[in-house]
Amino acid sequence: MAYPNTTIFNATIHNVTNLDSSVITLRHSAAGWTASVTIKLLISVVSVLLNSSVLLIHYFVPAYINPFSVYLLALYLANIFYILTSRPMEILDELYGLYPAAGYPLCMLYLYQKVSSIVPVLFHVLISLNRVWAVTFPVSYRQRHTRRLAVYICLGTVAYVHFLNLPPYLVDTLKYYPPVYAKYHDCGHVSVNFLDFPRVDEIINRLLPTFIVLTTYIFIIVKRWKRKAGNQVSASKSLTRTTQEQSLKTLETSRRSVKPFIVVSVTTASVLICYVPVQIVFFLVLFFRMNLPGSVYSAVTTLYSLEMIVDPLMWMCSLHRTKKP
Repeated sequence: MAYPNTTIFNATIHNVTNLDSSVITLRHSAAGWTASVTIKLLISVVSVLLNSSVLLIHYFVPAYINPFSVYLLALYLANIFYILTSRPMEILDELYGLYPAAGYPLCMLYLYQKVSSIVPVLFHVLISLNRVWAVTFPVSYRQRHTRRLAVYICLGTVAYVHFLNLPPYLVDTLKYYPPVYAKYHDCGHVSVNFLDFPRVDEIINRLLPTFIVLTTYIFIIVKRWKRKAGNQVSASKSLTRTTQEQSLKTLETSRRSVKPFIVVSVTTASVLICYVPVQIVFFLVLFFRMNLPGSVYSAVTTLYSLEMIVDPLMWMCSLHRTKKP
């Protein structure tokens, strides 16, 4: 998974100071088969296979589809879309120098991954916030959280990402990028106008979502502990109320195909392991202009791409056995 601020990072680690016609040159020739290309290709193939497999399982076994699983399905669709629209061109360029012959429309599709890469990140936030609702207002959650509402929330998130992030990229693509592409005929060039946006992008679309996921998990742990303690105290005082809550809990368990707490736990762990390192690196580069070795960039972005393998695995690991009626 290519990190969206790759341009700024490469410009920094190569000490580029002279901007030729408002352009930063990122690649001059094809690299051919390398360990990095091989790893990228392997991760991409495995990611597509795993995400597609989970989607097919839900298609052939509709019983697995419930309000909570809608967020997971949306995440897997976003993962597949991102991989198919960005990774093939990236790998082919490293192998054969595809960019000069790609054509302007295909180049623009590749640059669109800077926007599409944000969607999976925010779907992880939705999973965490969904659990916050569930543990804070359990009765309201069971009564009001439906599959239709989950679909609307996912669609609203996609619309929010495009509304917030697409305009800057469109301005750069339509107004500033054409003369750059006409001169260099290479997707590896970007206009200087775009260089003012990555810091805001890093804070709003990367650091803030990660902070929300990590803090909400702590909140969920605390609320679960308090609720369990409260249930033990109130059990002897209100037997009728406890019976009703047990019935609602049984109904919810019969509807869901996964254990949501396991899902949010794996989500938080994967964000901490896969997202945080690359965000620390780019934060240092963007805000402190630090020059880090290229091997550091390669390592953290490879780790970042592993998230799309962990996503479908967390669903498989969180499945629980359901008793036959």
